[in-house]
Amino acid sequence: MAIYDILAAHRDQRDGGDICSFNGYLEDYLGIIEEDETKKKETEVLRYLHTLDENLRVCTDLHLSINREAIANQIIRYKDAFKMPDGEICVPYIIYGKDENSQRASILLFGEREDYIFAKAYYYVISEPDNLYEGTRNEIISMIYDEEMEDVFKETMERYFVKKEKAGLVQRVADRRLFKDYDDMIALAKERGDQLQEEAKKELPTLGDDAQPAIYRYIMKWFLLKKFSYVQFMMDKRKLQDVFEGNVKKQRHGAKDRSDAISFISYREMWQIAKGLSDGSPRDAQAEQDA
Repeated sequence: MAIYDILAAHRDQRDGGDICSFNGYLEDYLGIIEEDETKKKETEVLRYLHTLDENLRVCTDLHLSINREAIANQIIRYKDAFKMPDGEICVPYIIYGKDENSQRASILLFGEREDYIFAKAYYYVISEPDNLYEGTRNEIISMIYDEEMEDVFKETMERYFVKKEKAGLVQRVADRRLFKDYDDMIALAKERGDQLQEEAKKELPTLGDDAQPAIYRYIMKWFLLKKFSYVQFMMDKRKLQDVFEGNVKKQRHGAKDRSDAISFISYREMWQIAKGLSDGSPRDAQAEQDA
């Protein structure tokens, strides 16, 4: 099935479903949120998208599960990710539509450049093999909205939803507009992983026995950063030829190194921090996982 057909079939919470919060026409969703003072930015951006195509739909808070058997996830070897409940990965917004010739969707996050990395990571999860969306990878792009990058957002959305350009081309252009190269993206992913550790050390002690949701949230984010770093490196065809002389095995080793460079705090250690039994001093979290 194509992406519009798959998404349109999901029942949202209004209809007794549990896979997403809202799933319907963008116009209807705007009617729900336009009076919400906390969603002014979302309302403005989604209203703009509605002007591009009044038949666009939106799926909010789409829950995804990790495929444990996917080769990339086995190589990444982040065991804590498999401790999360099914559906813990949640995509905030997916805008989607169709015409006579094509179906298309865009993962959408509101945030800064680092959130573009998370948006692409969501794409790499939704396009994993052996899941409902596997055959739709050429029908989905990832995008962010930020006021400072509004021109990139609008250009991307118009090329994709109005001019109907191919997803891969549109995504590559957005990549180049927002980052110098893929190495620049991966470096930012590593920096964000380090920042998350500091955030966890501050937040978890304030939660105590109620830390479980936050712990899952941190694990999800570290998994997404690892997933992005591995898959993005593997998708760099120029690097495959120029650096690894066409040797996929060597590129895979390089991708594993980039994924491993995303440091994290282990599940057990986060609980110790939450209970005041640890101060979060640096430890080899990967070794602790593998023990």
